[in-house]
Amino acid sequence: MESKLKIPQEMLMNIDFINTINGGMSEPAIKLDRGSEGFEVVVKIPGIEVEDLQLEVVKGKRNSNNLKLFHLLPIFSQDNLSEEEQWKTVRFINTFVIPDGVDIENISAKYDDSLRHLVLFLPFGNEQGDYHRKVDIERW
Repeated sequence: MESKLKIPQEMLMNIDFINTINGGMSEPAIKLDRGSEGFEVVVKIPGIEVEDLQLEVVKGKRNSNNLKLFHLLPIFSQDNLSEEEQWKTVRFINTFVIPDGVDIENISAKYDDSLRHLVLFLPFGNEQGDYHRKVDIERW
C-alpha cells in the first residue's frame, strides 16, 4: 500500500537542523550506483570535516567483507591539549557490505571540497582470503 503522506523536503531539512543545534548529529545521505567498471558510493556527511573521517576495508572469514566509514569525535573540549593527547571516541557513520567481485586492493576514496561529499569507488575484480587495510581519503 502506497503512503499518501507527502512531507516537504524543507521540513525534513529543518528537522535535521533542529536535531543538530540541540546537540545531535546530522544523518549522512548515501547513494550507491553500479557502473561498468565498479560501484560508486557518494556519501554526504554534513558537519564533519574530511580530516576527521576514517575509512577501512575489513575482509575476514565467513564472507564478511565490509567497508567501515567512521569519524573520531572528541569526548569533551580540550583546547590546551595537542591532537595526539585529546581523548576521542569512534562514531560509525556506516558499514557497507562489499559485494562479491570487488577488487579490495584498489578501493579508493576522494573528497570533493566544492560539493562537500565523499566518493568511494569499488572496482570490479576477484579477491580471495582475509584482508584488512585503511583507505586514504584524497581531496580534489
